[in-house]
Amino acid sequence: MTTSVAARRAARALPPWPADRPLRSWQERALATVARFEGRSFLASAAPAAGKTTFGLKLAHEMLSCGQVARVVVVAPTTHICRQWALDAARYGIDIEPNRPNSARREPRDRHGVAITYQTVAAGPGTHGAACAARPTLLIADEPHHMGEQAAWGTRAQAAFEGATFRLLLSGTPFRSDSTAIPWVTYDEDGVSRADFTYGYTDALLDGVCRPITFQLYDGDMEWVSGGRKRHADFSMVLPRDEAARRLRTALDPDGDWLGEVLRDADARLSAVRAARHPEAGGLVVAADKEHAARIAMRLARISGEAPEIVTSDEPDSSARISAFSGSSRRWLVSVLMVSEGVDIPRLRVGVYATAARTELFFRQVIGRFVRRTPVPRAQMSYLFLAADPRLRELAARVEEERNHALELRPELEEEHEALERVVGEGAMFEALSSSARADDVITSSMRPGDELQLFYDAAPVKAVPAPAPPPPAPPCISVRPSGPEPAYARRERLRAERNRLVSDISRRTGEPHRQIHGRMNRATGAASVANATIAQLEKANELLVRELRRG
Repeated sequence: MTTSVAARRAARALPPWPADRPLRSWQERALATVARFEGRSFLASAAPAAGKTTFGLKLAHEMLSCGQVARVVVVAPTTHICRQWALDAARYGIDIEPNRPNSARREPRDRHGVAITYQTVAAGPGTHGAACAARPTLLIADEPHHMGEQAAWGTRAQAAFEGATFRLLLSGTPFRSDSTAIPWVTYDEDGVSRADFTYGYTDALLDGVCRPITFQLYDGDMEWVSGGRKRHADFSMVLPRDEAARRLRTALDPDGDWLGEVLRDADARLSAVRAARHPEAGGLVVAADKEHAARIAMRLARISGEAPEIVTSDEPDSSARISAFSGSSRRWLVSVLMVSEGVDIPRLRVGVYATAARTELFFRQVIGRFVRRTPVPRAQMSYLFLAADPRLRELAARVEEERNHALELRPELEEEHEALERVVGEGAMFEALSSSARADDVITSSMRPGDELQLFYDAAPVKAVPAPAPPPPAPPCISVRPSGPEPAYARRERLRAERNRLVSDISRRTGEPHRQIHGRMNRATGAASVANATIAQLEKANELLVRELRRG
């Protein structure tokens, strides 16, 4: 592949990969597989919390360093995840600007690329297609199944990045072509995506990369009214699909006793985990919607004695509040959508699945929030409390089999933990009348010994034979956060905010329009626009603005 001048310039600007950040074994194997790969689109499936981001950034670092590409574009589901990618990239000297608007056009060449959402790409594919044509580009598509959720997202992403030099697709959850096929993904006869490299949950457990998780299913007796009829059933009764959904919604009523008992047991479990050498451990409740989250939080505050943090996807400060919770020792976070995938809160150990969503994709995304290890304690188990709904039971059994498979091979991974209590309570939703809750047994395996649920197709059989000696423990799967100097993209954001304040001060004093002041500063510094200004140009403009204010 021809090395362009722009690519060589990017290579010179990139520092070496940090010596104190060695790759895990699976990441090394995946990179070797990419090196042998002859195509332009590579799908890597790795268990949640296994280190997909580090793998993707290492590939980006290598391709930038050797001049194969001159820029990197990360496309992710949410603006929060885009910022996480930018933060992690800064740790390795890769300057990625998060959430750059399409209106700003192509990014200047003083940075290595951008991190944008699938929605942003769909809104302006021409901008991104032109940028790919101008500079050799590596595309990293994080959780690419989002391109299949809306047909326009997939077709426009394909148009935007068809000219990319290489496309790396990273996923930790299974997906199939039930409706719209995902660009650059190969499917088998059953419509299941076929990965070019797979690192499953069992592998991650065996390597000590991820935590095991135990599910506590709660049954109960629910009463509700639908179609003018009073109905009564527990979760063992077979019901039509619509009535089964209403039964589950009855249990999840935040004012009912079913959910109240589950929240009390989950909070008690969290207290036990915090007392067992993990004092900063936290819990997460996944709620159905904003109102549901607020009502659950009120009830949980009465139970735990501490008001939970509430985060919903439509709030502008949701990313900052998630980050603040992650770095604190607060007990509970109640969330809608924001913590379903890609959000990094390693201290989460206890969860309550309080949403009626029952797809395998969403269920596994939620589980991924609880399997990321922390440096201590040595033995770590996470716990997820959920209704004994038949579909949820089936999904939990599949994941539990993967856990049991790993624990059979490596018994020392198992953490001693006492049996969960059995409780009785009530709950309601919409026209619900009453319900009672009772804890089922901790879920057991439902598949043959040695079987493993494959997230993606893999023709190679799983060999359930114990290793002759356990390998040394892998480094804990902790969040990579830049330390030391301020990341370049954050510095630009700070300088732009400072500039806006200075321009406002001058405008108030002189009456000169903001746009006119910005134009003067751009001409004085040689910047095409504020969005395209380099750090040096932003600093010079701010100095000029300060001088104007001092002159009065």
